[in-house]
Order: sequence, then C-alpha cells, then structure tokens
Amino acid sequence: MGTPSNPLSHTLLTQIAEAIRTIRFGSVQILIHEGRVVQIEKAERLRVAEADLTAGGAYATAGATDRTTGGSPRHSGR
Repeated sequence: MGTPSNPLSHTLLTQIAEAIRTIRFGSVQILIHEGRVVQIEKAERLRVAEADLTAGGAYATAGATDRTTGGSPRHSGR
C-alpha cells in the first residue's frame, strides 16, 4: 500500500470532519477519482415522531424528509 502520493489537505480533512460532526442519522460518502477526493456527499435522515404525521401518512413539516447534499457540507448552526 505505501504512502499516498497526494496526502489529504487540512481543509479537506476539516470538511470531512464537519460533515460527520453535523449529521445525526445518515451517512457521509467520500467520492474518489484517480486517487483524489472529488466530492463529499452527506445523506441525512430526519426522524419524526408518530404525532408529527398527518392523515394519509404525509409529513406535517416540510423539513421532515430525507435530504442529500453534495460538495462541501452545510453548517447546521449547532
């Protein structure tokens, strides 16, 4: 295996750590192309209580659905 020819930058490691830190339920996926990180994707699943559901199974709030972000992770303000 050996040492990678292109070590990860401090900025990139910070972006990956932020994506992991700001997610509660979900996954962080790191896409690699020719040995380089080209994209960070964060898929977050937001859990809702049964009381938050309306008739017919629709969510009561617009923000209660799954969301996926690509590129740099968003800051959640936490």
